[in-house]
Amino acid sequence: MESPSSSTRFTLLPTSYLASQPPSSEITLQSLIDTSDRMAEEAREALPYSFDECTYDKGYLRQSVWSCLDCGEKGVCYGCSISCHSEHRLVELWTRRSFRCDCPTSSTQPEPIPPAKRRRCGLYPPDEQPQEPNEKNKYTQNFQGKFCRCGREYDAETETEAMICCIACEDWFHESCLNLRQSPTAAQVIPETTSNTDPAQPVSIPASQTNGAAGDEEDDEELAVLIRSDSYDGLICAECVKGNGFLRSQAGKEGWMIIEPEEDRGEWKVIGRKPNRKVEDEDEYAAGSTKRTKLENGLATPITASDKSTSATEEDIWRWKGKGDIFLANGVRDQLKDQLDEKTVVSLPFPLVDEEIYEPPKDDEQDETIEQVTSRVMTSLPRVQAIEALHGYQKLKDRLNTMLQEHVASGKSVSKEDIEDLFEQLKGRRE
Repeated sequence: MESPSSSTRFTLLPTSYLASQPPSSEITLQSLIDTSDRMAEEAREALPYSFDECTYDKGYLRQSVWSCLDCGEKGVCYGCSISCHSEHRLVELWTRRSFRCDCPTSSTQPEPIPPAKRRRCGLYPPDEQPQEPNEKNKYTQNFQGKFCRCGREYDAETETEAMICCIACEDWFHESCLNLRQSPTAAQVIPETTSNTDPAQPVSIPASQTNGAAGDEEDDEELAVLIRSDSYDGLICAECVKGNGFLRSQAGKEGWMIIEPEEDRGEWKVIGRKPNRKVEDEDEYAAGSTKRTKLENGLATPITASDKSTSATEEDIWRWKGKGDIFLANGVRDQLKDQLDEKTVVSLPFPLVDEEIYEPPKDDEQDETIEQVTSRVMTSLPRVQAIEALHGYQKLKDRLNTMLQEHVASGKSVSKEDIEDLFEQLKGRRE
């Protein structure tokens, strides 16, 4: 077995890696190198950006945010989530509009803790902390780790249902909670019902047919929802709709799709689809003859002057039986930019043009060799400590080379016990 060359990548393996191997297993040096490379590649993919910057000084902007459950359920930026809160309980919230990092503020510092013992942001000047709380930040149930109107916690390892983000409040909702499909846990009973394919009428699909079978391909999953994701531009949840008079007046109009129940038939129907659509190929669902329909690519019908002048009385009337979520057809937001007056635009709970998402600089650092890492670390140490560290490193290198040569001569592989014995010997000599 040859010792690793000077060009070998330097990536620390987790201490749990060797411990997880069976005591009698043999581990070759090449397998450790391969594992190191694989973990390094996974880390680069998961953390593509540099995390040596706190975005607090950039003010309120649209950025990726994590809630720290151990720091008052406040939000921190990408850099702080890794550099300052990596050992805390974090909840990924994806992007948030107009949000400022809370890490260097007093809102993440529990008051009962003496000032001298309070944590500090490691990426912000210590003498400028803590900053005052960010009064313009908005904190929803998401910061407690709860999502959707059902209040369920999100676990990426166990969640099987797709979720959709509201473009207004930026909460995430399960497709089943939006009545786009049946709940994955519900019984799947498909009645022999044929949908109305008249383009002038709302399209209905039995609720029991809105849940794809487990293990279906993504395309099949798309066929199982009432409104395909490529036919609408954004979701506005019911709470945001009912809190805005203009949105209430638009619900159910062409391009402002809502999902309504047909209680007598046990079905759900979509109201507000663009009428100029076609029935596509007669692709049948798994166990029924209901044909699927979809919106043709195109813009929704423009809002007229009479639409915009809806009276307050009409706005306050809510005649729908469903939950009231609106699915905006493609192109509606573009039309609103030209057709709404400034006062109405300002009153909308969502932007007509998406803000640019701030992204930290890419982490373009090249992989370092062991010698490069050692040199970099040594230059940061005081002279006496640097000399002692170099002596220790040389002893480790010499002892490792001796062990490897012995194994090469005997034809043995390096085992877990060999590595443990090596470090025990070095530890005994140091003591």
